[in-house]
Amino acid sequence: MYITGMQLIGTALLQTTNSQIQIDCISQTALETWLKQLPQIVLCLVPAIVAIWIARWSFSANRTKEHKQWLRDQTKAEWKELMVKIATIEQEIPVIITGLPDHATLESTVMNILPILRCTIFVYPRLVSSGFIEKWQKFVEYVSGKFTSEIRINRDVQTNNIPGIPVSADAKVMWQERSTNVEVEVRKQFHALLSELRALAHNELELER
Repeated sequence: MYITGMQLIGTALLQTTNSQIQIDCISQTALETWLKQLPQIVLCLVPAIVAIWIARWSFSANRTKEHKQWLRDQTKAEWKELMVKIATIEQEIPVIITGLPDHATLESTVMNILPILRCTIFVYPRLVSSGFIEKWQKFVEYVSGKFTSEIRINRDVQTNNIPGIPVSADAKVMWQERSTNVEVEVRKQFHALLSELRALAHNELELER
């Protein structure tokens, strides 16, 4: 039995149509199955999405917390360094006045603190807003001005080191008193500034005094 060309073509078209119908049925069935499973898929994805969000939020929060702690550590270290450097001045102006100190390096020591104050980074805004730098500037002016001048004159008077001018006993007593007064005043100003600096550090770091 012979099959004509038209019969072959018809058979092929029929097979193709049947296959397409089967594919469409399978696709429709798969789609319906997927749609039915969609709620379960969503429910499975929700915990994962929430976990990812929490992880990202936690990472961001930890970075913020670590940055704040880093700033606090740097600020604390800068306050401490500043306190130590200023506290060393007390070696040159002890609370108890003994003998006749010449305060030879006090002026330069006090002046050298100014650039240290101005070169701070983390505590600088606090030093400016509180007026501490300005107060230290006035302290420098007092030390390099009246204090140094009267200490020098008293030293010259007590050692009779004023050429052509005889120094009486009364004059020596007077200048000794003036010298003692400026020494007391410079200690008073210094300890007031040191206490203020300590208070600023405590407030900045939220520490109890």
